Amino acid sequence: MIHGDKRKVGLFLSGRSVLIEGLNIAISPPTIGEIVMFGEDDFLFATQLIVHTDEFVAEIKRGNSELEIFSNFQLLMTMIREDNTVRNILVNYFEFIFPDYNIDFTDNEIIFFVEQDEKKIVVSRINPFTFDLLKNMIENLFIAQSLEEEVEYNPANDLAKQIADKIKAGRKKTAQLRSEQSKDQSMFAQIASSLAIGLQMDINIFFNYTPFQLYDVYRRFFLKQSYDLYQKISITPLMDNSKMEVPEEWTKYIY
Repeated sequence: MIHGDKRKVGLFLSGRSVLIEGLNIAISPPTIGEIVMFGEDDFLFATQLIVHTDEFVAEIKRGNSELEIFSNFQLLMTMIREDNTVRNILVNYFEFIFPDYNIDFTDNEIIFFVEQDEKKIVVSRINPFTFDLLKNMIENLFIAQSLEEEVEYNPANDLAKQIADKIKAGRKKTAQLRSEQSKDQSMFAQIASSLAIGLQMDINIFFNYTPFQLYDVYRRFFLKQSYDLYQKISITPLMDNSKMEVPEEWTKYIY
């Protein structure tokens, strides 16, 4: 599901910078190659921490009724303040996806500013009232929503399930995210390799895609595979497709 104006799917697929309406800042989607250089696990962890803050802070709130009065964003800022690992990852993450701004993390908000004539000009503030605007755009651009849903309800193959499991792993505790098993696998490498072989294309092409572009092509690739198989069986003599489910049209709108 796309949050906000679905007409922006074309902009998301273009790989261009995207203005976050209501915040007056533009997010610059990195390429897969840039993400693996930045650190894939850190990127996925930071993305999931922002998009699924409610699940992360649920552990903090459990058994402590006094914390119920605080918003998820306020507890996220507490995590950033008290956990140096989380802070370092998120500071680097924000600098990575917002390269056009200087960013300050205070106790209560995240401040974006630019420098003009040796002066700091504040252009945006992330606080409990604006956090969802940021969260929704990051979810739009960096979460493989359609892939995750497809695998959860109708697994296409083992590889797709493995990828979905890795995506969902971002919702677990930091220690689990940064386990040796997680470090030894690359979700983006699996997708790029599969597409390179399946589409007979140079793998380097996919490392120039943004996450949104890569997820889109990967999802549509499996839709086309299912559609082509059904059509092949339909026109092959002595082959019976009566027990096969008619596949979805692979050119359909998938958002």
